[in-house]
Amino acid sequence: MPPRRSTTWPGGSPRRSGKGCSPMAEPKEEETRPGPENTHALFGHETAEAVLARAWRSGRLAHGWLLTGSEGIGKATLAFRFARAVLSGAMDGAAAPAQALPGLADPASPGERMANARMRNDRLPDVGPDDAAARKIAAGAHPGLRVIRRSVNPDTGKVRGEIVVGDVRRAMEFLGRTAADGGWRIVIVDPVDDMNRNAANALLKSLEEPPDKCLFLLISHVSGTVLPTIRSRCQILALSPLPAADVRAALGAAAPDLAPKADEALLNLAAGSPGRAIRLIEADAGALQDRIDAILEAPEAGGGLAALDLAEQVARSGATAAFRIVGELLARRSARLAHAAASSAARDEAAALWFEVADRFREAERLNLDRRHTVLKACRDTGRLVRAAAPPGG
Repeated sequence: MPPRRSTTWPGGSPRRSGKGCSPMAEPKEEETRPGPENTHALFGHETAEAVLARAWRSGRLAHGWLLTGSEGIGKATLAFRFARAVLSGAMDGAAAPAQALPGLADPASPGERMANARMRNDRLPDVGPDDAAARKIAAGAHPGLRVIRRSVNPDTGKVRGEIVVGDVRRAMEFLGRTAADGGWRIVIVDPVDDMNRNAANALLKSLEEPPDKCLFLLISHVSGTVLPTIRSRCQILALSPLPAADVRAALGAAAPDLAPKADEALLNLAAGSPGRAIRLIEADAGALQDRIDAILEAPEAGGGLAALDLAEQVARSGATAAFRIVGELLARRSARLAHAAASSAARDEAAALWFEVADRFREAERLNLDRRHTVLKACRDTGRLVRAAAPPGG
């Protein structure tokens, strides 16, 4: 199904409070697992990590990077891994000739020595959680890092549906000050998709005239939503969904209590995203799928009381994860209808509904629209297509 804007890996960021330019800025209703600022293990993405490492060691590091790919696959984890390596000083000696990897000392040929050096140079240095810089980053207190996320609206006490210009301006004020130690300053936007136009334009000004030793790491789940002027000023680094083995390994590290529940069916639904796998398990996606199937195949339009019960359940406060999963499952059903359609007209109608359902759920969350109505309408429209596609007498 189409990618969504909300961001978490793996399993989302911890509860936060405060302003939008701080890593402690976005309280989550249900998420209590370590966020990317606290996650040190990166599974897969060796190529993306190598691109960053090589760019640094070349001395020609771009000041802006746009990390793109599906939600929950590790983009934010990679961004924080890079930030820790830079701000801890672990990258300072990275341009020096590398030595052979442990266990590969005294290789027989110059070619083997060169291969070993490339293997070491192609990875970012590991910075453990006990490192002073890592601890400050995890606590949202490092003077060289600002993280821009959706902030809490002081008038309502709720997380805003988008990143506003004030969130960006506070981070840009940070860039206007000289670093106390003369070191690097890093801005992570998580995700850039959540910025409204005013916020995006404010960020663009800094991207156009970046201060010295400043690095922007922009995370995007839907790269097509990023302003072309921002894209053109960034090096684009595309990350791919993870193989099932890496998803399992990431689950084992981030959510060992959930890893045994990751069967083949769930991994297929997760589509290479550990973050999505966690959300699916926590929301009991299998049970939600059974309820949705019963609703869509019911003879009455819209699924009757069953649809109403489902809508009430996932629209209540604290059920955001379940609401998102219901949207994904309904959109996925429309996609299946489009692929199986017997005519071009039926295929086009189902494909249009696929994207429409995904947009409805995304906008309902972003703009605080009526979630109950969103679920009921999606059930009604999808059910209509399911019944139309059913064989006569079926």
